[in-house]
Amino acid sequence: MYVQYVRVKNYRSFTDVAMTFNEQANYLVGENSIGKSSVLRLLSMLASGTGLEETDYADPSKPVVVIAAIVLHGEGERFVEEQDRQESKVRLRFEKKVEEICPRLYNDENGQMLPLNLIRRFRYIFHSSVMPEQHILTSHVHKLLESQLKALCGTELDLVLSKELWAFARQQELHGSYDASYYMNVLYLSRLLSREDRPLADNMKFISIVALKIIAQVELMYHSHAVPFSHGLVRGTDGKIYLPLIIAIDEPEIHLQPYLQRSILTYYKQLLRNEDPAFCQLLQKLFHVDGLQGQLFIVTHSTDSLVDDYRNIVRFYRDERNQVCAACGATFRFSEEIQKHLIMHFPEIKEALYSRSVIIVEGETEYGCFNLFGTTLGIRFDYYGICLINARGESSIGKIRTLLRSFKIPVVCLYDADVREFRQQNDPCVFFTDQLCFEMDLVRAMLDHGRRRLLDEIIFNAGGMPGRATGDMLRKACHKLNKDRAEYPSCDLASAQPRLPDSLYVYYFAWLYSNKGVVLGRLVGASLRADEIPPAFVRVIQAAGRLAKVNNR
Repeated sequence: MYVQYVRVKNYRSFTDVAMTFNEQANYLVGENSIGKSSVLRLLSMLASGTGLEETDYADPSKPVVVIAAIVLHGEGERFVEEQDRQESKVRLRFEKKVEEICPRLYNDENGQMLPLNLIRRFRYIFHSSVMPEQHILTSHVHKLLESQLKALCGTELDLVLSKELWAFARQQELHGSYDASYYMNVLYLSRLLSREDRPLADNMKFISIVALKIIAQVELMYHSHAVPFSHGLVRGTDGKIYLPLIIAIDEPEIHLQPYLQRSILTYYKQLLRNEDPAFCQLLQKLFHVDGLQGQLFIVTHSTDSLVDDYRNIVRFYRDERNQVCAACGATFRFSEEIQKHLIMHFPEIKEALYSRSVIIVEGETEYGCFNLFGTTLGIRFDYYGICLINARGESSIGKIRTLLRSFKIPVVCLYDADVREFRQQNDPCVFFTDQLCFEMDLVRAMLDHGRRRLLDEIIFNAGGMPGRATGDMLRKACHKLNKDRAEYPSCDLASAQPRLPDSLYVYYFAWLYSNKGVVLGRLVGASLRADEIPPAFVRVIQAAGRLAKVNNR
């Protein structure tokens, strides 16, 4: 079972928002206070069938309406209690007016009113790093689980657990906010689930942050009098019994270093895909199910937590009317070639998902200097929320731009002028260098402003020695500029004498063109005054600044 589609009307910041989800994992991103956590609360409301608070209504004169397409089971699967059930997908409409005590549930396809408890097949678990666990699960759940885990272990803990584990338990109990049963359960589960390929500290974190939270909430479901545990169980094509679960996680990155953020989320996925035999065995012994069928919803502000696949991303943004909307990677359709390219480069552009605008440049030198140019021009990238991306070649710029624009992120691009005829020239967000390429723009700006000595200093600092235009450098440069190599003998840059009107430009271009790099870019960016920055670069940065301005309507 998983949520395929949701449309929400009149709920909190959502006037009318449609979302399409990935069946395995969904990462909800966007600016603060835009409504990401509201999605998790909405899923909780749907699962419980409970009502709404008055503050949940964007307009109290209108009802909250939620239309949800839920895939009940896969091909060949059946609910344990309804083996003859044929439909595999249902489209539900959930409605409630502010003056009503209970919400109403309908079949959205035929308008038939449905009993509200039908939604309780939808099993939902919420984990939050900002909300104490005891506010979600009471202590009696952990006490009940403790007795069962103790029976499974079959031996007194002090005979099987190391001094380190006991020390961990005592320390946590002294400084933590949970009762003793919670920590005993961590110790029991460490006996059952710990892996030898992980450090002790990581085992403890994985068990306490992930495994115990899942087990404890399933324990609560198992003993529920309101909803029979068997109500939502599915029999798979392999004859095994599975428990469908929707797991929502709010800000998993809090208090965790980057590698552990990723490891924790990977562990969630492993458990939901039944890739941990020990955990599956524990589910069988405790709850008589063979595994889980899970879908993850993750709200995060950390790029370290994000999966490296745009198809799992749901980005919330505001449109020109200042209304919250959602761009869903699960709906994007690209050619196979572009799709592979975007997945390969997605780790490099994840930060853009949190930005207000993006600048895409071709290479490393531009990437090194543009942030500093922005500071000099009074447009600090971090303050404005401008993300700078190195496309590592002009052929990638268009592909990356297409993806970011699909996520409704404003993008400006800077191309070298030598590809102008192959690119859209009437697009206000596509810019070109004034000269043939970035390096020639830079050389002309500095030499024309009488900054040859400064350029020599930059080259010396970048290379650790005085600059020299070698034969290879000049051969490459002359080919790029369509110049006669014989007219430009090798020479030291500082002593070069202009025999031809453009000789100095060629010599310095030759060195810069052959020595591209982020360090060089930073030296350039830190050295130029505002009036010395090439006009093409100024136009790009100013355009990104305008796009990044917040609309406060």
